Amino acid sequence: MQENSTEKNLTYWNRLAVRAITDEFAFTELYKCFFPRVYKYLMMKTSNSEIADEIISKTFLKMYEHLSDYDEKKAAFSTWLYRIAENELKMFWRSNQYRNDKEEDWDENFDAAAPEYDEPEKQVLEKERQEKIRAAMEKLSERERKIIQLTYWLNYTPKKIAELMDMTPNHVSVTLKRAKSNLKKYLGEIE
Repeated sequence: MQENSTEKNLTYWNRLAVRAITDEFAFTELYKCFFPRVYKYLMMKTSNSEIADEIISKTFLKMYEHLSDYDEKKAAFSTWLYRIAENELKMFWRSNQYRNDKEEDWDENFDAAAPEYDEPEKQVLEKERQEKIRAAMEKLSERERKIIQLTYWLNYTPKKIAELMDMTPNHVSVTLKRAKSNLKKYLGEIE
């Protein structure tokens, strides 16, 4: 039985991760492939390049320090690496540093010379809309939330998401459809 290209790809990266413990070339190849992907993911989650820079550094340092703990039988390398990034991000959100960075004056966000569609009233309405979407997204399961984020914020295909999340493309599509339905329902509850 021949492996499909997704399985081959997963197998390749999983084996490369195991080799990277002692092989500098393998480690460099992992870094070159996954750094931009994880960074894009962190930018999508934070919308802040300074935070994403800090988290990506911690993620790859942890990856390097714990590569010998990676077990390809338990999870795909990409899943393992994204879990590290997610954990680092959660620790950052909990830290006092985030709480201090988050405090902003409204005046810093207001642009007096903004185009008509960015008038103060419209800015407030847009912010309210974004808060409603964020609240509805929080009600989704973690898997549904990730699939929506990867689909609509990073424009990933179901095939690409399937690779990252160790799922089949069909299962990604079904989960996306269910997530969109749930999101619509939750948005209706918030209104």
